[in-house]
Amino acid sequence: MELKYLGQSGLQLIDHSICIMIDPYLSNYVVTSGIGDAEKFNRSFPAPIDPQLVRGIDAVFVTHDHADHTDPDTLLPILINNPQCVVIGPQPSLDHLKAVGVGENQLRLAHAFQRESFADFHFTALPSAHYEVEQDKETGEYTYLGFVIEIHDKVLYHAGDTILYEGLVENLKKVSDHFDICCLPVNGRDAEREAMGMIGNLHPEESLELAQQINTGVLIPMHNDMFKINSLNPERLNVHAEESYPTQKVKWMKPGEILEL
Repeated sequence: MELKYLGQSGLQLIDHSICIMIDPYLSNYVVTSGIGDAEKFNRSFPAPIDPQLVRGIDAVFVTHDHADHTDPDTLLPILINNPQCVVIGPQPSLDHLKAVGVGENQLRLAHAFQRESFADFHFTALPSAHYEVEQDKETGEYTYLGFVIEIHDKVLYHAGDTILYEGLVENLKKVSDHFDICCLPVNGRDAEREAMGMIGNLHPEESLELAQQINTGVLIPMHNDMFKINSLNPERLNVHAEESYPTQKVKWMKPGEILEL
């Protein structure tokens, strides 16, 4: 398996004939959509790949309907150029994409706690808390998701945006007794950023604790590089890992970097 890091929370996974993406953010949509101002929310680095040139994608997972996770300026060209590709995610993300012209045949609702199949792999959606575990009052579907993806003999967990909540560890352990890769946000949260409308994530210390609790091979820290105003010094995680979790492997990835498993 090849894992390419796309920046922020974005990944591309390639294993034999399977190619999927998770939360690709390859535009400047947070700014161009008017959601965030350019001074604070311009990209910190160019997109490592051009969404117009992406080919051979089977599926794109989106974890929730925030602009840096469900990005129409990234997803629309991918879906146009990959007509077999399907976006898998929660209902608010699918509704957003439907509103900008994506057809029903390229959208698939992810149901939490159900082990589902697509192409030659399996996935299980689990609730994430950003900050709450939110459910639609009518359907019971969850607003924020993470995904456990099983491709052949590899198991990967991508949490999307989340904090710890009661039951998260138990939910993960029910899906698998180990995780080869665990992709967790590490940019933390504080009152100053919350006052600017930024919903926070796991603190670095919490990400390390979660990775240990679910028997993780390699922790990939995420959501800490795209917007400088919404990031922490990586050394905070590194120092805590060395002091408290010396056996936990941590792999900070640069945009465009490939990790082979």
